Amino acid sequence: MKFLKNKKIFKENDFFLLLPNLMEIVSWKQEFKINFDDILFVEDQKKKLFENIKQFSKNHQSHNCFLWGARGMGKSSLIKYTVKKVNDEMSSNIKFVEILNYSLKYLPELIYFFKDLKYKFIIFIDDITLDNSHNEFKLFKSILDGSLISGTQNVRFYVTSNLRHLSIKEHTGENTDEITKKENYSNIVSLSDRFGVRLGFFENNKENYLKIVQHYANVNGISLKKDQIIRASEWSLEKGNFSGRTAYQFILTLKKN
Repeated sequence: MKFLKNKKIFKENDFFLLLPNLMEIVSWKQEFKINFDDILFVEDQKKKLFENIKQFSKNHQSHNCFLWGARGMGKSSLIKYTVKKVNDEMSSNIKFVEILNYSLKYLPELIYFFKDLKYKFIIFIDDITLDNSHNEFKLFKSILDGSLISGTQNVRFYVTSNLRHLSIKEHTGENTDEITKKENYSNIVSLSDRFGVRLGFFENNKENYLKIVQHYANVNGISLKKDQIIRASEWSLEKGNFSGRTAYQFILTLKKN
């Protein structure tokens, strides 16, 4: 496989993407428009995430991590910012490698490739969805806990989902019985249970949303006027949530004007 031939690529950067069609890991220039401290109202999650990645960087006990919950609350961004923060503060060599849902079949080769390298690797899967009719479910479950490669010391998995338990596509017809449905649900729960750290992210209220808007305005040197604050509230109603992502998107509209 082509991605197994280019070990020097990890000297260039800390963020990478597996392109399955090209069979290649490519360096990805990650832009950090905000920083770790700018993700608000998830302090407990930030503390636990930072501690787990710091432990990983120091060869101490650490876990695979599952971040679940509301959309736009910073799950994916927080992982990236935490990797950067740990690398900067601890002079670590953690490499962040994102793979897409349909690339899970390459995990054994990736881990085999990574295991003898001097770096530590966080394999990131965003908004994971597994197909219960294929082997990827059993494969990922085995990799997390049970197979020979599940004990690889320099690899950890960080996975996000909008659901409390990992989302699995179920190919069930009208005749699917209750026992099968219960078994499918049990499989989902058993998979999510294999993550040593599970962090929930919950929806903001309007008050916290407006505080985030104000914070992002300050970060970008914008002095909010009363009519803009009203518009920020209207913007959240149009988007249907009070998330940090929605707040940041609103500030971007002000920067364009």
